[in-house]
Amino acid sequence: MFKLIVLALVGLAAVSAYEVVQDDQGQEFFLVPLHRQRRQTSVDISKSNPGVRATVSHQGTIFNNGDHRLDGGAFASKQFRPSGPATVGGKLGYSHVPSGSGLNVGAQRTQRFGTDVSATGNANLWRRGNARLDAVGQYNRHFGGVGGTGRPNYYGGLQFSHRF
Repeated sequence: MFKLIVLALVGLAAVSAYEVVQDDQGQEFFLVPLHRQRRQTSVDISKSNPGVRATVSHQGTIFNNGDHRLDGGAFASKQFRPSGPATVGGKLGYSHVPSGSGLNVGAQRTQRFGTDVSATGNANLWRRGNARLDAVGQYNRHFGGVGGTGRPNYYGGLQFSHRF
């Protein structure tokens, strides 16, 4: 399921409109916009009771053409004194800017404790003035670890909102 969602996001970014130009010899080239995207890397060392936790993360915009936006991020975290398991994870978020629709997928794995996978999405169904109706959904599941693979937790529904 997770691989299918990631593949869909990458495919959506790939089919976005690019300008095609032709040189004097007839060769065709795709023009890819080369504007700078925002990215951020951070390192955090925090003291907690007990021990010290170090976290490194990187996040940023992968693709943005004004209508479609793809953001992503990854992190790694480790507890020291006393030593604890390492945790690594990542996320991807797609948003269709004009409609306000979006899809977010993520996963994190902690050594010996398993992997947590999640996906959330919303799709705009109707909008008029300050009112809108969206279809929303969420899926979470834990795989492996001490407790074994858990049952999926999911929901879906309609959400109406009006800004005053």
